[in-house]
Amino acid sequence: MSVDADGFDWSGGHPALDLVNTLDERPFDQPIETLVSYRDLIRFVELAGLVEPPTAAELAKLSGPKCSNTLARTRGLREQLHDVLLAMHSKCPVRPSDLEAISAAIQVAHASRKLVAATSQYVASHTWSDLLAPEIPLHACAIAVENLLVAIDHMKVRKCGASDCDVYFVDTSKGQHRQWCSMKGCGNREKQRRRRPQTVG
Repeated sequence: MSVDADGFDWSGGHPALDLVNTLDERPFDQPIETLVSYRDLIRFVELAGLVEPPTAAELAKLSGPKCSNTLARTRGLREQLHDVLLAMHSKCPVRPSDLEAISAAIQVAHASRKLVAATSQYVASHTWSDLLAPEIPLHACAIAVENLLVAIDHMKVRKCGASDCDVYFVDTSKGQHRQWCSMKGCGNREKQRRRRPQTVG
């Protein structure tokens, strides 16, 4: 487990995996929720590069039932993706219900965007149809999840090898032998654990 100073774990190497890792210490009885409030969610999508800072600043001013609902739905999307990753890691079939729920979120997310003229080398770029829609963080996360599932080699998506860590990451190492979410955290702790002499009771 490797939590940054901002309270989030950024060892995933992909924003969708970083989203999954926002529920820390999953193997324990009382996992730690880092998306406690709608503002936490706004901060996450901004730091993850999913929402532009000016949009995030405006969204952070919002409050009310729609914001709470967006937070709950984003957590739900996170858990659906986690279940897909867990099935994949365990070499079990992915539940169709999880993929259907994720697909529904992705469809709504794409419907919430529009094309605008771009100032770069591209003709157009995406923007949100309503820049003050409270659901933008959910839509941004759904599009990131789509990218993970359809554009990233699933063989490179790994789970931390520590027995008490459930962090997922994309293994971009040269030899594809990365075992830990963080060498400074889980890696060193597991190595020390293995070096300890076994006591015979």
